Amino acid sequence: MQLAKQSWAQIGEYLARDDRVLLPIGATEQHGPHLGVGVDYLIAERIAAEIGARTRVLVAPPLAYGMSQQHLEFAGTLSLRPQTLGAALQDILQSLYRHGFRRVLVVNGHGGNAPALASAATIVQDQFPALRIKAFQWWLEPAIAKLVDEALGAQQGTHASNHETAFMRAIAPDGVQPERIAPRDAPVVATGEFDSPTRFRAKYPDGVMGLAPLRADAALGQKLLEASVALGVQLVEQWS
Repeated sequence: MQLAKQSWAQIGEYLARDDRVLLPIGATEQHGPHLGVGVDYLIAERIAAEIGARTRVLVAPPLAYGMSQQHLEFAGTLSLRPQTLGAALQDILQSLYRHGFRRVLVVNGHGGNAPALASAATIVQDQFPALRIKAFQWWLEPAIAKLVDEALGAQQGTHASNHETAFMRAIAPDGVQPERIAPRDAPVVATGEFDSPTRFRAKYPDGVMGLAPLRADAALGQKLLEASVALGVQLVEQWS
């Protein structure tokens, strides 16, 4: 159910019977020395693809770049400014609405995108009151946290730690270099202060936030994928 593989005529036929679409968004940013920089969009893309396959809802191509300013001290991070990301999301949502999509589930794989997404959704829904938008962020779901906590103990932080490492070992093992995992924990302490790129690099020198993901395996990642997809399917199917 990939929109990218459908012709305009096929998309028109789809819209005659359904107005729902899935929009995966993520980021291209550092995820420690052991994970590829595409983690956030690869996970969002896979979750959306699985939801689309189970619900027969079209899946738009992923937005692979997000707001990753605080990670810019690490090589390979490609960031959009908040205003750029917000403008891009507004344009995409407006385009979807123009063609007849009225319900958009945004599968977001990166927490840094949330403010721009909320702003874009507010602006576009004010322009088009018939447009309805939901955001699904897998790592914020209590069921997901429970799975990891039960398997590995209470967690602090999810960036390049157990959650994402396990997920990637299940869906893209060639994007994981386990021998490069830094064998030390990086506790996340909330201070209320915004991090600049240099302060973030000073606090988390190898880019990992949370426990060292030494025991995050593909079996746990598969459970996270299945749970995330099940939750996403519920959001789609319960949308009257």
